[in-house]
Amino acid sequence: MANFAEICAILGRHVSASSARTIARMAITRIGVREHALEGLSDTGPLLRELHRGLDLFSVSPTARRLCQEQLDGLLGGKRAGAVGGAEIRVTIVDETHIVEARTRARALAVELGFGRTDQVKIATVVSELARNIYHYARTGQIRVIRSDAPRRGIVVEASDDGPGIADVELILSGSYRSRTGLGLGLIGCRNLMDEFAIDTAPGEGTRVRASMYR
Repeated sequence: MANFAEICAILGRHVSASSARTIARMAITRIGVREHALEGLSDTGPLLRELHRGLDLFSVSPTARRLCQEQLDGLLGGKRAGAVGGAEIRVTIVDETHIVEARTRARALAVELGFGRTDQVKIATVVSELARNIYHYARTGQIRVIRSDAPRRGIVVEASDDGPGIADVELILSGSYRSRTGLGLGLIGCRNLMDEFAIDTAPGEGTRVRASMYR
């Protein structure tokens, strides 16, 4: 269970620091819990509802509000929108806000599946990098984050687009190629962070990446 500071830190990404503290304090007051007792709270549902309710009182965009709510849900162990039963997340990448959405929802699913914080960060980083590649090079595409139960329990990240493709992917993944855009370094980083990594691409045929991490 998270503490008061961690809750305020998430809220503070989307509202001012003072507003974040106000929302958090209102929420714990309404459920009758003191700050020091938060880490021992077993049922986080009422707290999440009050935090969501408090966030609705402040002037933030619908996208920012939804992302903040998903981050709070991930921190406190609630259900995430788009991850029914923790099975699958799909995000269509059209603009930069979708990169943040994909990363946030992927990390929330990683939390739900029991990954430790280091692996949560790795998964979120890979999703962010693949989503960013889609946005910069193909302009649009899709990220899927899927729960895997067999042959091993884990998480699978799939990125697909119909963009220009990559002419010499083997050269890029060898580490000897350096582009001004940093595309090669991003793909190598994704490969190194995950347990399994595969890419299917060709000029004019788009790019499909599949990366997996197991518990």
